[in-house]
Amino acid sequence: MNSKHENDLQYRLEKLEAEVNSSSINPSPLPKIVSTDSSDHRSPVKKFFVWFGSLSRIKKIGVVSVLVVFGFAILEAALKLVASAIAFTLLAVLAYLGYKFIVPNNIERRQ
Repeated sequence: MNSKHENDLQYRLEKLEAEVNSSSINPSPLPKIVSTDSSDHRSPVKKFFVWFGSLSRIKKIGVVSVLVVFGFAILEAALKLVASAIAFTLLAVLAYLGYKFIVPNNIERRQ
């Protein structure tokens, strides 16, 4: 039974080897990617500056003023976040100090 199985495997192996050797490998060519717009390779910052350079003087002033307003809004939000973090830290320190000094005194008085 085992030799029949080995013979069958040997036959299949020889058949596959013959098939591989007889067939010529013809690799299919890879498709070429054609870029229709060369500006796709530029970074968004470069695209912005190209777009900004194409604007008229009045439009440039408008864009700059909008960017300044957004910049100050982001700066204000960041500063508020930092101020909130500092206030929370101070509150936590005061709560800890109050717990450390007030709670032990109350326990000592009860005893």
